Amino acid sequence: MSRSVVIYGPHLCGKNANAQELREHFGLQAVIEDWDRPSSYLLGNTLVLTENPDAVADSSSKVMHLGWAMHELLAEPRA
Repeated sequence: MSRSVVIYGPHLCGKNANAQELREHFGLQAVIEDWDRPSSYLLGNTLVLTENPDAVADSSSKVMHLGWAMHELLAEPRA
């Protein structure tokens, strides 16, 4: 099982608009939008989107700002 990826950024910055491309890029199966930290999420194969930069629920999750995630996505060679 792959780990989850938590992507944070301010409201209306493009997290939800790019969710499916990011999910595919990281090889994940599910997306949780607008995660609010008190609620739990699947620990594997989930792209978790949040406005909270401190929203780390599990130490195995990869956490990154949307800007870095988009940089990584756009740097990926296209077929």
